[in-house]
Amino acid sequence: MNWEQQYRRLVILSRELPPFPSALKDEAHRVSGCEAQVWLYVDSSNPDAVVLRFDSGSRIVKGLLALIQQRLDGQPRTAIKNFDIDGLFREQGLHGHLTPSRANGLAQVARALKERV
Repeated sequence: MNWEQQYRRLVILSRELPPFPSALKDEAHRVSGCEAQVWLYVDSSNPDAVVLRFDSGSRIVKGLLALIQQRLDGQPRTAIKNFDIDGLFREQGLHGHLTPSRANGLAQVARALKERV
């Protein structure tokens, strides 16, 4: 799949994310270190089925976040702690298409995920 096809797929995925509550678009839920604004909600009250929600102002970033959410939403805390974001993007054929700043921002998302579960 070329980058244009990947881009379209990510835009479609971005539209499929469940709505992120506007009340949670605050500093407590913001992921710092990302070029685009990213918000993350984690409910780990059930460590065997953690609930994750993401949002971003960037459609591409939101599509990338949708891939993460599809993989990890409802998974146990240990699966999230051991999550390999680079492996996911390699598996999806995206690794070589991510700009350094986008890859760095997504690494910050993975770090925040692991800290907040």
